Amino acid sequence: MAIHLYLVRHGESAGNAGLPTEDHRTIPLTEKGKRQAEDLARQWKVEPDTIFVSPFQRAQDTALPTMARFPKAKIRILDDLQEFTYLSPATCVNTTKEQRRPRVEAYWERLRPDEVDGADAESFRQLAERTQHFLQEVRKLPDQSVVFAFSHMMCITCIRSWIEHPEYSLMERMKTFRSFPFIENTEVLAYTIEQEG
Repeated sequence: MAIHLYLVRHGESAGNAGLPTEDHRTIPLTEKGKRQAEDLARQWKVEPDTIFVSPFQRAQDTALPTMARFPKAKIRILDDLQEFTYLSPATCVNTTKEQRRPRVEAYWERLRPDEVDGADAESFRQLAERTQHFLQEVRKLPDQSVVFAFSHMMCITCIRSWIEHPEYSLMERMKTFRSFPFIENTEVLAYTIEQEG
């Protein structure tokens, strides 16, 4: 009794390409990212029963060609799959990832799972809880379901942390978080996970 889960990072976004960004929810794909999404849709060797998608634009735009290829799949937009927003978005408007790097490094060095940077930011604990909730939802699906989940690097990293190390405490999960391998744009991670019950 198992579920076949395929975690997909979105295609290259403007932020990934080092461009300044505004609203973290509406960062678009680059032209390269759009091509990656089209290529991915053609390469699938399995057909999904359900496609879960982050509410963020770059993930939704990556999923569109796959959804068009598999019109029978059930589509679910799920907040649990949104990217981990640990820096207050209001303080990141029109900045690049290089400009944010010192704040990023300082955040991870502090190792405070309950820290919230400001309005519309979330804590690491909140990320851990919502990714755990996502896996609980997946485990409720019928036996042998095939699930595609279009999301973001940090969200996917936390999901894989739960799958590969369910025994970790919250602090262990945060301490080891950045040691997981980098996930490329449109890279797919495949897991077979046990059904609930």
